[in-house]
Amino acid sequence: MKQCFKIKRGTNYDKAIKKHLEQRPLWKNVFAKIGALLNENITEMALVVDELWINTNQLTRDENKKLFNKNGKLKSNTKRAREIMDAYKKIIADEGLTDFQGLQTINFMYGVMMLQGQHLESFVTSENDIYYKTDFNLEERTKGLVESITEIEYEEKYLEELKKRK
Repeated sequence: MKQCFKIKRGTNYDKAIKKHLEQRPLWKNVFAKIGALLNENITEMALVVDELWINTNQLTRDENKKLFNKNGKLKSNTKRAREIMDAYKKIIADEGLTDFQGLQTINFMYGVMMLQGQHLESFVTSENDIYYKTDFNLEERTKGLVESITEIEYEEKYLEELKKRK
């Protein structure tokens, strides 16, 4: 049986989610500045503040390819790599992202997750609220950080948000 929920406003979870959603667009500036630093067009990066990870398939310059592992993590064994890491940390600080947390981390911290064999889907509204549809009691799991709504309320809000995006 499907159960529907929405985030309960004013909770620490709600505040963490809103902060994440407000900070996320700032990463575009980080992409551009790292791209300029490397003289490359960088469009894919991991949103991690303490390590620089990029999609190395984007790199066209051989000197840049040597700076990253095959998995995309910046190496630390050269002077140039250390300079890039220092610049990355400064960019992160300048953009106000030093305390940025990924959505998966926030959800894990507050128990908003499914276990093996369970189903959870969600969407974010234009007001930065999150609505959930699950096959388990998310309100119980999160100890009240979400509130139960009807499936009709969930679907109506989803359709309302779709109309706003067109």
